Amino acid sequence: MNVLLNIAIKNHKTVVKRLTVLIRIINIFLLLGIIHSTAWSQFYPAKVYSIRDGMPTNAIFDITQANDGIMWFMTSKGVVNYNSLKWHLFSDSLQLPNSPYSYIRALEDGSVWTAGQNSNDFVIKYYKNENWQSVKLEGIEKIEGKFTFDVRLNNSGYSIIIGGRNTIYLHETSNSTLQKYQLSDNPYYRINSIKFHNKIAYISTSEGLYTLNNSISSHPVNQHLEINDEVLQIHWDKKDLYLLGINWLALYQDDEFKYLSNDTGVNSSSRFNKHNLTVDRFGRIFYSSMSSAQFLDRSTGYGKILYINGRVFNAQSNRIYVDTENNVWVGDHRGLFKFNVLRFQNYNENIGLANDEVTAITYHDQQLILANQNQLNFLENGNIVKKLNIGFQAGIRILDLATNGSNQLFIAANSAGLKLYDGQEVINLDWKTKNEDHVVTSVEFINDKLYYSTNVALYSYEEGVIKKEVKVPYIRNISQLNKDTIAALSTSEGLFLYNPSTKNIQQFTSSSRIYSNVYNVCKWNDQYFIGTSGGLAVIKNKQIVPFFTSEKLNRVAIYSLFVSKNNNLWLGTNEGIFIWDGMDITNYNKAHGLVGDEINRNAFLQINKEEVWIGTEMGASVYNFDEDLSTELIPNLQLKKAETLEGSVLTESQNILKHDNNTIEFQFLGVSYFDENQINYRYKLNGFDEDWLYIDNPNSNSVRYTNLPPGDFEFLVESSLDNNNWSVPKSLSFTIEKPFYYTYWFVAISIIGVLILLYSIYRIRFYFILKNQQKLKKEVKLRTQEIQRMNDEIQAQNEELISQSEEIATNNERLEEIVQDRTRKLREQNDRLSKYAFMNSHELRGPICRMIGLLNLLKLSQQTEYEKILSLIQETGKELDIITRHINKLLDNVDLSDLQEANSIEVINANSREQDQIDDNIN
Repeated sequence: MNVLLNIAIKNHKTVVKRLTVLIRIINIFLLLGIIHSTAWSQFYPAKVYSIRDGMPTNAIFDITQANDGIMWFMTSKGVVNYNSLKWHLFSDSLQLPNSPYSYIRALEDGSVWTAGQNSNDFVIKYYKNENWQSVKLEGIEKIEGKFTFDVRLNNSGYSIIIGGRNTIYLHETSNSTLQKYQLSDNPYYRINSIKFHNKIAYISTSEGLYTLNNSISSHPVNQHLEINDEVLQIHWDKKDLYLLGINWLALYQDDEFKYLSNDTGVNSSSRFNKHNLTVDRFGRIFYSSMSSAQFLDRSTGYGKILYINGRVFNAQSNRIYVDTENNVWVGDHRGLFKFNVLRFQNYNENIGLANDEVTAITYHDQQLILANQNQLNFLENGNIVKKLNIGFQAGIRILDLATNGSNQLFIAANSAGLKLYDGQEVINLDWKTKNEDHVVTSVEFINDKLYYSTNVALYSYEEGVIKKEVKVPYIRNISQLNKDTIAALSTSEGLFLYNPSTKNIQQFTSSSRIYSNVYNVCKWNDQYFIGTSGGLAVIKNKQIVPFFTSEKLNRVAIYSLFVSKNNNLWLGTNEGIFIWDGMDITNYNKAHGLVGDEINRNAFLQINKEEVWIGTEMGASVYNFDEDLSTELIPNLQLKKAETLEGSVLTESQNILKHDNNTIEFQFLGVSYFDENQINYRYKLNGFDEDWLYIDNPNSNSVRYTNLPPGDFEFLVESSLDNNNWSVPKSLSFTIEKPFYYTYWFVAISIIGVLILLYSIYRIRFYFILKNQQKLKKEVKLRTQEIQRMNDEIQAQNEELISQSEEIATNNERLEEIVQDRTRKLREQNDRLSKYAFMNSHELRGPICRMIGLLNLLKLSQQTEYEKILSLIQETGKELDIITRHINKLLDNVDLSDLQEANSIEVINANSREQDQIDDNIN
């Protein structure tokens, strides 16, 4: 009755409330119509996901995160999850919801719930233990179109709550009961959202906030709501209750109610019942309903739209979700966006700048001026209100801006020279003194006098009078170090310190050429720091010397320097900005939300203690100190699988492998959405690896060990985003069994067997040795007998040999006697032969001599005596022939061998006697 009475009292407010909403909508459209087309706000760095990144579809209806860190999405193609590495779309055959009205929720037990219409019907399904299961609700009215949904885990099952236009259904899975609650009969009444909190269901309706805890009750906050009492969504942050309504945002804390904003920009209710209100860990409030995603600026009470680079509006966001890493996800019908840092707000050509690159920044005449190459952008309260083109000519580039606090803005425009903007137009000033001046590189007001630099000198400009102060070659930039000192920075000659009063100038260079190429200088903590192309440097012993701060900053070109109001040194480089507090150095680049990585040398400006403006090659970024809410981020690491080459899966309970099943692949996944490309791993296999092994590729999330030896092992893996803060290691212990021949029992049996074998071999060998000894004895005996027999034979042979030797000796003596006798006879025969030869010579000599004498006589005789002489010669010749024949005959009859062999001298004597006869015959 109380509920119905309360509802009846509020019915009369409906018409007035709707008229109020209508009037506000009309005012908004009128306001949008009169705002200048360039008056857009900044955008925030966001990661944009689309089908080009692997998403199955761009239409995102709802978002949640499971307790393992995996993001789940309800899309136009069904349910999708994303593990920071891969997208996975569940099959159409599962008949999961896919309508814009669908919801998805994750519970602490690991289950993921979906509710909504598929192509055939309204379904409720949940995913648990890698399986989808359906929940049947009997007695519920057919749901078509928008509805509300939530689910919670209780002691015995799940509590499911579904809201129609004005009816609530509560289903308990433990007993399959379904309870129905009617909230109102008002045809304009609608339930906007339902949310469980501490076992109580909170129901946001068109007429306030109600609770369901066994019965429907009005929440005490309704007493504080004004005429516009429609509640779209709530969010509990510990004990604080935040409420979102039509164009208002409120906080109910400790029974006290207060409006945080009466102009949120939420002017209507989402036609899909997708009302969003969430608070991140730093207390930032994000919300939407039939509107762009916004967050509340508590200092002003106004909402700030989360503009995205390349898209003016992420219009009609369906879901805003803050994950466990404090990333803010926004899904709508055109894509998915993720904001993880709001410390930077960015400007570029997409949201109204004349060009992307911002070359210089200054504050002039209550306006912030961002310079592009040849245009000036004027901003008020963060909105671009004016753009001014200063003209175009070859080589024009705005390098520096300077203002004296009045309405004059001086522009160093490179080869376009020195220009003046007086608030109305841009005037070209006469700045050259000699033809050698080609470019104006920098401009600065110092002690109410304008100084500018060219490629050859430093000049002053006062009331139209140009004065050459000092000749300095190749000046890139000038700045005031103190009241009496101007720093001129050269592209090749180092640093010049010039005193305008005394005209004194000092030059500081470096032995290294890259440290003589200087960009900027500032004084911090009583020391001069210099930005050079070689890195950070200081002045020491009148020299520019390198100054090492950290390995990351080592040899990084430094283009700009300035000291912030909180006394930190800011360094602009081509790798983003570095902020040094004297102890620690923090680096911000595009991965952290900075619009670009290369900081221009005259594009640092802090206009108040909360904001620093930074000009880069890709636009301008505003660093907000209040939004720099850094937190230590560590990936949610999971050891997904450990499997051998043969297909055995290792678990905590099944962790013993055979010795030949020893090739194992470990799959792991570090889930982090801060920057998916920065996830790193390190792993180690205790018992095999001595040190950690590192993987810096997030796609390489597996490792394989091959042919591991037997033993006990423990695999450890950790993940990190910065190689500094590592996750708690995930581990898996396992054992590879030894082969049977390495086991103790096998070794023991083998040793015993070997001993038995050795003993058996010994016994067998001993047996054979004994047997061989016996056989050897027999052999020895037989051999001895044989030797004895042979000795006897040899003895007999020796005796026979002795006998033969004696006989031989006797024969030798007899032979010797024979030889001596024969020798004597031969000598005698030789003597006789000698005599016989002598006698034959005498026998022959006579006839020969007569023949010779007859021949000589023939020569001397007369012819009448020739015949007589020739007859004598003839007779002599015949005589000689007879003697010769006789001798030959005697010789033919003598056998000398017979003389030698027969030892007979009788032949010789006979021959001698015959010879004697011959001799007598001759005579």
